[in-house]
Amino acid sequence: MLSVLIPTYNYNTFFLVKEIHQQLILEDIQFEIICLDDGSKSPLNKKNKEINKLSFSSFKSLENNIGRSAIRNLLAKKAIYNWLLFLDADVIPVKSNFIRNYIHCFKKDKTVFCGGLLYEDKKENFRLLRYKFGKKHEEISVEKRIENPEKFFFTSNFLIQKAIFDDVIFEQKLTQYGREDLLFSLELIKKGFIIEHISNEVYHLGLDKNDLFVSKTKKAMENLIFIDKQSLIDTKEMPLLELVRKISILKMTRIVGVFHLFFEKLAIKKSSVFFLNCMKVSYMCHLKLKHE
Repeated sequence: MLSVLIPTYNYNTFFLVKEIHQQLILEDIQFEIICLDDGSKSPLNKKNKEINKLSFSSFKSLENNIGRSAIRNLLAKKAIYNWLLFLDADVIPVKSNFIRNYIHCFKKDKTVFCGGLLYEDKKENFRLLRYKFGKKHEEISVEKRIENPEKFFFTSNFLIQKAIFDDVIFEQKLTQYGREDLLFSLELIKKGFIIEHISNEVYHLGLDKNDLFVSKTKKAMENLIFIDKQSLIDTKEMPLLELVRKISILKMTRIVGVFHLFFEKLAIKKSSVFFLNCMKVSYMCHLKLKHE
């Protein structure tokens, strides 16, 4: 009935699997939990192997890294049930009836369900750029998510029918961090499927330090430039690409691109979402110049 699919990389996901497993047992449904490590060769995988001791649950580590899109496609291929619940390794359900809430969704056809993200308001998080960014751009009320369903589609917590997934799948040309969720949601809409947002959130726990988060953000910008060059998206569907296009029309790409390292340092030093957003625009202009 339900396949829970968890891609991981250098992270101890046993606590998440244990919580999900307990909820599934209480619901008394047919299920499986499949967790795949994307070739991290991490010592944490010793703890992850404990997952194999839980009923209908498995953990395996891939020999080589295949990327965020490909590993999700592989998980879906391995799944045996008709509903797939994708969760990131570094989340934990907010509610004890998390699984039950998703089971209620099984009655609807041709619909993908997004539960949403929350961030814990803990003292150690307050100074982290990742926390500040998440609170501003990802911790969105269900009412607001409903207004723009494809914009707030996150791969960290969503339920989808296997038949729908097989029709869409993640774009495997993207091997680096970021933007695979955007392409996936736009493809869902294009093929006539419905994205429905519900209040069934998970906490995002694995908050990167500032320098690592900024580095990942730059990789996401590189993916965005790649997406643009490959014509995988209409520029007008991505405000950031549209802004860079307008900067190019004004012949200001070189001037704006010069400041990306300046904004990067300020974003890291001040934990500033404003300077992070400035860096995104500037870095994309810098990348545009490199690829011309």
